[in-house]
Amino acid sequence: MNAKILTFPTKQTAINRAEVISFSEVLEAAWDSSLEATLEFVEQNGDYFEEGGAHVVFADLNAPFVRLLKVKGVGEAMSTGEWKVSLLLGLPYKSRCVYETGCKAFVEELKLRNISARVVTFAKDEERF
Repeated sequence: MNAKILTFPTKQTAINRAEVISFSEVLEAAWDSSLEATLEFVEQNGDYFEEGGAHVVFADLNAPFVRLLKVKGVGEAMSTGEWKVSLLLGLPYKSRCVYETGCKAFVEELKLRNISARVVTFAKDEERF
């Protein structure tokens, strides 16, 4: 009998400890960069622009960094199958460009570590998806 066992690829569900520490450091650096950029923008330009906000969106729900975000309770799944992180919650700003600046700094920090993300902005009255 020449039976062959077929193996099927499975999704990786766990992150090893070194990845957790590394990605946690990346998350902290990205948050710091985001906050610094936001405060600098407000100091230079004020908060007098169109009201709205911005999110950082990750396309791959199974990427190691996104799995860490899920474990830490950061962000939420979107109906589009992506992961959304709302930054700078609790800050007193209203302008879309203020939040966009912070999100762009966050994404730029992630790009340095080859982590893919994008910024999505919205006006005050727009649907936030």
